[in-house]
Amino acid sequence: MKAAILALPSFNAQYVALGGSLQKPTAPYHEFTLTWDSPYATLDYGAEVAGFPTFEITNIDSPAQIEVKYSEQLSGLAEPLSDGPSLFVASLSNSFRVETFNITSSGQFSSELLQGGQRWQSIRLLTRNTVTIRSVSFKSSVGEVDIDNLPGSFQSSNKLYNEIWNLGARAVSLACFDAGSQTPTVQVSRQGTKVSSSTPNYAASSWNLTEYDLEFDAKISRGGFMWSVGYNFGIRSSGGVLLNLAGNYPEETTYLNTNKTLFPPSTITLAHGVNFVNQTTLTSYKLASFQVPFDVQEDVWYRISTSVRSGRLAVSLNQTQLFNVSLSNYYAGGSSISTSGAFGFGAWQDQSAYIRDVSARDTSGDLVYQDSMTNAATVLPEYNQHKNYFPTCVDGAKRDRLAWLGDFLHTTRIIGVTTNRSDHITGTFKLFLSDQLSTGQLPMAPSLGYSPEIAPKTFAVSGVAFLLPDYHILGLMSFASYMEQSNDTEFAREYWTAWKAAVNWLAEYRSNSTGLIDFSLFGSTFLGPTSGSAVNAASVEAFKGMASVATAVGDTSSAKKWAGIARSLQATLNDKLWSEEYGVYSIQESQPGNFSLAALGFAITSGSANATQIKRALSKLPSLKLGPGYRDSSLVSSSDSSANLSPNTNGFLLPALLQQKQAAPVAFLLDYLWGAMISNDSTTSGASWEYVNQESQPGLGQFTSLSHPWGGAATYALTQYVAGIRPVGFGYKSWVVEPAYAGFGLDEVNATVPTPHGPLSVAWTVQKDVVTVNVDAPAGTTGKLILSKDWACQGDFPSQNCAKVKDFVQTIEGGTVHHFIHRMSA
Repeated sequence: MKAAILALPSFNAQYVALGGSLQKPTAPYHEFTLTWDSPYATLDYGAEVAGFPTFEITNIDSPAQIEVKYSEQLSGLAEPLSDGPSLFVASLSNSFRVETFNITSSGQFSSELLQGGQRWQSIRLLTRNTVTIRSVSFKSSVGEVDIDNLPGSFQSSNKLYNEIWNLGARAVSLACFDAGSQTPTVQVSRQGTKVSSSTPNYAASSWNLTEYDLEFDAKISRGGFMWSVGYNFGIRSSGGVLLNLAGNYPEETTYLNTNKTLFPPSTITLAHGVNFVNQTTLTSYKLASFQVPFDVQEDVWYRISTSVRSGRLAVSLNQTQLFNVSLSNYYAGGSSISTSGAFGFGAWQDQSAYIRDVSARDTSGDLVYQDSMTNAATVLPEYNQHKNYFPTCVDGAKRDRLAWLGDFLHTTRIIGVTTNRSDHITGTFKLFLSDQLSTGQLPMAPSLGYSPEIAPKTFAVSGVAFLLPDYHILGLMSFASYMEQSNDTEFAREYWTAWKAAVNWLAEYRSNSTGLIDFSLFGSTFLGPTSGSAVNAASVEAFKGMASVATAVGDTSSAKKWAGIARSLQATLNDKLWSEEYGVYSIQESQPGNFSLAALGFAITSGSANATQIKRALSKLPSLKLGPGYRDSSLVSSSDSSANLSPNTNGFLLPALLQQKQAAPVAFLLDYLWGAMISNDSTTSGASWEYVNQESQPGLGQFTSLSHPWGGAATYALTQYVAGIRPVGFGYKSWVVEPAYAGFGLDEVNATVPTPHGPLSVAWTVQKDVVTVNVDAPAGTTGKLILSKDWACQGDFPSQNCAKVKDFVQTIEGGTVHHFIHRMSA
């Protein structure tokens, strides 16, 4: 509560509701008073925001406790744990979405812990007194967020489309941030390291420990603390062996809302997974609770010993053994509980404690780890608690605050047409490259706060490889997309050795027997089967894109090699995975009748499919329609009511459909899949979602990330294909404006794209069959205006015989505004 109030912009609550229970806020925000009879304030910020919760108290008649909840959905405020906790990884933010404060005087105070993303907030008075609050806000951790004044813009006669464009713009504004803006959740001092409200922060140097004895001192400040062993950095979803030591809950320091049932006083609770309760899609298992034979007091140092052996765990407190158990005696989903891996320290909601003098010895008694935990210079980068080293874009504002490699493809493209923060893109690439293995493989999802100097093998499976190898493909595509929009050859040359190694790593996974990219050694891939059509079509696009980058940096040898691989792989894709019988790209060779969205999208955008193949494959698309979107593949049952729709994979398809002038399915996705993110005021965040269910609600319930750039493909699709502004080659030195003037019922569109040469703007209108276009392009650039006859064949265009309509093409030199009027049916 004593964190400094930094000179940061603030997000202020916009609406408030007061009463004896939660209510949807409708009244404009004003100073308010909470009483025992009216203890609730429900707040609405109008859209997703992020930062440090801040309050200004103007009157308090006696010390008070308030419980504050944060949520992306309004309904989350009614849940005991709100829309959290987010315990997959520690991520330089509060792991919990409920926070309690003890207020003793008037004035302004701010939480020490960042909340990564929320629209809604509630404040509940827990004590029998009165508190008057003048202002409630968040000190921004993402800088200014002004969606209406970005370098890129899109406006049309369809209000829904304008709001859909804003979804991606806000998502990258909240999930991308400057270096050093995300601060530690721990405090390091001479007393030790204070942990508070955070999933365990794991010691990187302990990543490969197997059998050892861990010892440390701990002093509880409030409630208790957590520690964990057996954490595998390479398979983080399995979590670790979790332990929570609860104190004796003295009245003078214990919050009134403390959950003493989950962690009874003076006990150690044992669990396996990422959590002690199931509040996420990752199942965790509470295994046992052990009574400490004496009161565990606050503000008293205890020496804790944890003996870690294969399948066994023993814990002692001040040399009193509390338990010695075989973990095979406990059920954890049918799998064995591993104790190999890293150890770490954290604290449950509102808990806090000091940790010091950590050491570990192997079974021979040799010291294998030691840290006094009193030096911030060594503790913070070792335990993932250093301020973020690079400008970075994470997966979601509130949850999975990791830089996921595969998801960054959409993020890169959104930034290019919205914020134009190339430093956020290159900073994220630097983070990826700092964790690149010596083999060339790029990391799946690096954390924010570990030192870039830590050996990348620390975070790999068995120190040799990362999971989801197809994310590597999408990472290469992301870099090619960045080069297309920026022509940043200086950055490319600086890191060219690493990028070259990354492309060659992918080439090594081309099977000698089938000629396909084959990741079967990894067990699974995100896009579909490990040697299937989605993986291979995406690889064709990656090799082509990186061949163009190689040409741009003058590496003609690599360009020739990779272009050759792309041609050969494209031929193999069509030979092995195109089913002439079914008219689809088979999801894999053994399943010729099944197909996927991702494969269809990448087959088109990579140029692998010819016109006949495209026509036949697109004719099968209606069979994938499910609720407000398309299911990922034909393997997903259309009768499965629990199946979610992915804006990520539908986003791979979206530009492919627009390239083919397929207005009807695009309009369906915009109106219903992306429209679902706007239609319900209680769930809309103003940003793009992670998943949508068949009832057009958040697809993973409260766990769903509602500010997720991977769901924002519609933003760049609207700019590039509906407004029609796209680069030709790298950096918009050459460009095309090809509006979708028909098929979407639009009367007018205005859009601007930031380029390395200056803004490129287009404004077009349609009245009956007359298209009017203004193009304002930067000096020194050249482009073309194309009014394609193919759009005239869409259902809402008045031409009676689209076959007689011809393309209208004009070459344009930048540096002045060009005005065109053309009757398409002439």
